[in-house]
Order: sequence, then C-alpha cells, then structure tokens
Amino acid sequence: MDALWLGLSNLLQPAVMLALGIGAIGGLMIGAIPGIGPAIAIAILLPATVFLDDLVSLVLLLGVYGSSMYGGAIPAILINTPGTPVNALTTYDGYAMTQRGEAGRGLSLAYSASFFGGSFSILVALSALILFGPYLRDLGALFGQRDIFMAALLGAVLLILAHRQTMVIAALLFGIGFMISLIGRQSLKRIDRYTFDFEYLYAGFNLIVVIVGIFAISQALYLLTGKDADPPEARMKGGLFRGLGELRKYKIVATISAAYGTVMGIIPGVGEFVAQFFSYSTARFLSKTPTQFGHGAPEGLIASETANNAVPAAAMIPLLALGVPGEALTAMMMVV
Repeated sequence: MDALWLGLSNLLQPAVMLALGIGAIGGLMIGAIPGIGPAIAIAILLPATVFLDDLVSLVLLLGVYGSSMYGGAIPAILINTPGTPVNALTTYDGYAMTQRGEAGRGLSLAYSASFFGGSFSILVALSALILFGPYLRDLGALFGQRDIFMAALLGAVLLILAHRQTMVIAALLFGIGFMISLIGRQSLKRIDRYTFDFEYLYAGFNLIVVIVGIFAISQALYLLTGKDADPPEARMKGGLFRGLGELRKYKIVATISAAYGTVMGIIPGVGEFVAQFFSYSTARFLSKTPTQFGHGAPEGLIASETANNAVPAAAMIPLLALGVPGEALTAMMMVV
C-alpha cells in the first residue's frame, strides 16, 4: 500500500498532471491521423525528454501511447480508415454503424470500451506489481520465442475461424500476408528473402504504409468512383457517455476482451494484434447473432477496442518488473 500511495502522490504533482494532459490530448489527435501513429509521435518526443524529469517524461509518453488507441478508432468508424494499425478490426463494425447513420453510437461505444479496457488493465497491472512483483521475474523467464510463436499462431487460427463462411478465402489471404511479411533481410544471418536485389526491400514492408494503402487508398478510390450521395445523418444522441450504459449490456464480452488484452500485453512480443483477434473471435462465438459481425455488431466493436486499450498498461508489467518490454512502444520508453 505504501507504494500505491507514493505513486498517487507523484501522479498528483502539477508537472506530472500537465504532462499527462498534454500527452493524452496529443495522442488523441495523433491517433486520429491515419499513417502517423504513436510510434512516430514517441520517436519525435524522445529527444525532448532529455530536458525533462524522468517521471514527467514517462507520463508524457504513456499519455500519448494510451490515448492514441482511442484516437485511431475515430477515423476507423467515420471514414473506414484506421488511425493506427491496431484499429483495423474496428472498421469491420464501426464503419457499418456510420453507414446506418449511427456514427455517434459507434464513437460512444468505442470511447466506453476504451475506458473500460484501460481501467481494467490498470487495476490488474497495479495489483500484479504490488502483490506479485517478486515472483514475476521467475514467471517471465518461462516465456520464450516458441511460446510467442504459438500465441501468434493461435491468433492466426482464430482469425481464420472467425470467417466461418469464407474460411478458405481467409486462409489464402492470411497466407499471402504471411508471405509478404517474409520479404526483407534476415537480421541475424543477413539472408535476403524475396528482395530480388532491390535495396528498398531489405527492410521489408512498413506496417503503417501497408495499412494506409489497404484502407485509406482503397476507401478513397471507392469514394472517387462511386456515385455522389448524401450520407445518412449521424446524430449524437446522449453524447459520448451513452455507450457506458450500453456497455453494461455486453459486460461479458467487454470483460473477456479486457482479460485477453491484459494477458497478451503481459506476454512480451504479442501485443494488440493477437489480443484483438482473440477477443473478436470469442465475441463472435458467444454472440446470439454472429452473422451481424462485420455489419455493425456492437459486440465486435466493443471486443476490438476493449482489447486494444487493455494492452498498454499490461505491457508495462514486464518492463517495470523484468526490464523486458511487452511490445514495441514500451521498448522505446526504456531510454527514459
């Protein structure tokens, strides 16, 4: 308990609160701009942290990291283009709501799911660090490359199974994506894979560029070639807090998704992608109307956003307890 009160007293310092506010607002804006993402924002801010206190610097970066997850859901819901790569699944049901004239409902559910997932993960992270901190070092040593590979493989299997009526097509598309991910130079043995002696392929394909190309450019071409039509009016009845009440209707899905995000955040190298696929597949399996997924199902939107936002706090557990980053963005924070 002493550590908890010490943390709260540090958090309530004016400089820390200001850094948290700036980071949260900045992360929300950056996440809402497709193609930028929190990684670029954190990389830009890292030199500035040299002149700041360590605690202020860490809180600033965490504010950007956490709020960018919800920020990325805004364009995913409104224009079918995820602001960050981890919001890709949000487009499945979020944009379908916008097409039905329920953009306000989609944003409200995304906000509520993000808040719940983040709060759930923070409570678990605090409890784990306070109660089980001394034992986490031994537990972390049990997870190796094979365990991370099996977790990623399970996520791929669940992704294919989620497309029950088109499993063969889903498997083929996964195989194509997997082959594309192999392109580049292997870092340890420096073996070139499918680069065809083109130097710009040595680093492989940048994930952010691929996501923007798949979603943003395709959506732009669709709007350019489609007929001009007035979109249905999206009314914000009840404001952003309306989703908190609706979230209680799907509390089981939200809790399971938050648990998935927390567990996947703790395991180094897994992160948001596997968490959201686990959550989305589970939500579809538990739903009474699985055919609505991909067509504006609220459970799908809740599962994706809850899992995404549960990862950041959980990813800090291995970083603080073991010195091992839970995923790429927390690895960047190790320099603070």
